[in-house]
Amino acid sequence: MKGAYTMNDKIIFTQEEMQLLYNACMSYGYKLNEIALNLSNEPDITDLLEDKAKDSWELASKITEYMEEE
Repeated sequence: MKGAYTMNDKIIFTQEEMQLLYNACMSYGYKLNEIALNLSNEPDITDLLEDKAKDSWELASKITEYMEEE
């Protein structure tokens, strides 16, 4: 099935693709954080946005680790 992967499949990215993924995660995290700062009077929404921003930055950090391994 095209586009389907099992746990045994490995996806290989070029350094340029990894850099693009890293930049996208960082940008997304910053944008979510910026939105959260503007909604300071909505603590539930702010918390969710901040959590998603953190997840995005953590993924960017993980991508950096993979880039350093190669």
